[in-house]
Amino acid sequence: PWPGGPNLPQEYWHTHDPFVALAMAAAVTTRLKVGTGICLVIERDPITLAKEVASLDFLSNGRFIFGIGGGWNAEEMENHGTDFKKRWRILKERILAMKEVWTKDEPEFHGEFVNFDPIWAYPKPVQKPYPPILLGVNMPNGRQRVVEYCDGWLPLAVRAGDLAAGIADLRQRAEKAGRDPRSITVTVYGAKAEEGAVREHEKVGAERTVFGLPPAGREAVLPLLDTYAKLAQMFRKG
Repeated sequence: PWPGGPNLPQEYWHTHDPFVALAMAAAVTTRLKVGTGICLVIERDPITLAKEVASLDFLSNGRFIFGIGGGWNAEEMENHGTDFKKRWRILKERILAMKEVWTKDEPEFHGEFVNFDPIWAYPKPVQKPYPPILLGVNMPNGRQRVVEYCDGWLPLAVRAGDLAAGIADLRQRAEKAGRDPRSITVTVYGAKAEEGAVREHEKVGAERTVFGLPPAGREAVLPLLDTYAKLAQMFRKG
């Protein structure tokens, strides 16, 4: 989780491992969905990350949503041994390898960037075949990547541009690739906590709207959560 965005002082960045924080949230809740927004797969070992994802989904009884992205910080990627220009190819291959780990008893993968012989990796995710994978990206070629190897699109609200046009483009790409457009969800990330904004997202076809929280104390955060809860009640299904 990255509550404050790229304008925060650097000492706030990556303060906690998201999987530790999400496991704590899952442990004290029963219905709350927990998710990353976003996990930089390009900076993590795919076998270890696949196990973290599966473990969190197992411990939360299938409540995990896997938000991923390609990243923008070239220097940070270099620290993790990732070539910035190859990040999208690396991301795709690691996701494909992780799917093998989640769905096979003795998975193996042999690619350009990921290579391993048959292994054992347990537990497997509760959600089948694996937790939904949402790609945070805002460009047209990014939506093509969503169609190729993800389950949902996770556009950042302030950079999504014409959301209706983006969703229409996503659906056209899905149809062209032989996928059911309805099988690809849209989650608007970092949206304004306003009824009008949420209704507009719903109108153009988004299934979920996610609000942000500042890296602050309970005095600042709890009132925001109360506001968000009231908004959620307005759009509660069933």
